[in-house]
Amino acid sequence: MKLTKPMLKAFFSIVHGDNTVTKVAHALCKSIKWTDMIINLLEDEGFIIKKRNYTLQGSRLLIEVASTSYAQKMRELLFESSGIPLEKVLTEGRLLFLAALSEDWTSIPIAVELSKLSKYSIERYRPALLKRGIIKRRKDLYTLNERTWLLLKDFVINYKNYSTIEGVTHWKYNQETIFEVQNEKNIQGSITGLNAYEQHGIQVGVISSLCIIPKRKLTKEEIFVHSLFEINDPRTLHLAIAFYLKNKLAYKKVMPLAMKYGKYTMFEDFVKLLNIKEDKVKLESLPTFDRKDFKRIADMYGVKDV
Repeated sequence: MKLTKPMLKAFFSIVHGDNTVTKVAHALCKSIKWTDMIINLLEDEGFIIKKRNYTLQGSRLLIEVASTSYAQKMRELLFESSGIPLEKVLTEGRLLFLAALSEDWTSIPIAVELSKLSKYSIERYRPALLKRGIIKRRKDLYTLNERTWLLLKDFVINYKNYSTIEGVTHWKYNQETIFEVQNEKNIQGSITGLNAYEQHGIQVGVISSLCIIPKRKLTKEEIFVHSLFEINDPRTLHLAIAFYLKNKLAYKKVMPLAMKYGKYTMFEDFVKLLNIKEDKVKLESLPTFDRKDFKRIADMYGVKDV
């Protein structure tokens, strides 16, 4: 992810109809050489495309906003936020910081780990972003304020998670990507999530594979957190609970990973569920829990005292 102030200004110019390097250079009062360099950066990042057009006089290249989801979201954002200085919100390290907070509630240490920014840099950005209502705070956790900045949040998530990899991308930050594939030929990196439960005593029949790149040896805590992307019905929820209890996973080890991968709220509900005694429970971020069906799965895998 890369978005500098010159890139943002050039994109603004293109969105408002300046469709050649010459026109953008004129709008920004910059040289053709400098403007061409900025346009190339926008192209590299997937914000614009260049098309050859031999009907133009002078320049043979026509510049258009790219069809990538985040480029289109940025276009909408520029029109919706007319008059708001987005260069003070989205450029340089601010974008990396917002990307770290974009999925769910996150701590500053996790934001530092993801963004590779210094804590000092984040502390420089944080007060202004809070004051503008772009981020919100709950105790020592932060997240993007979707109530007032929903389009901004959509842009950041779409940009952060953009990938050309074969499969469905569930989460991405820089080069680390969690994605799901149906075809075994498309498996890359390390198998994780439900498909990797069998490495730790829980066998799950799945028709798709969750992968993470770059390839590495995964801890059982990572495998569990990654599996939260696949919990979409009572069966997968019950299997996840069985895995968590059978492997005696510790809250303190799992929670930082849940925050990193944007699953803080889901894991908090998951932990609440472990302490509820009702036979059937539906928490907001989870499928319905059915104690009778869970006990059947727990007995199958030797999970006691449930």
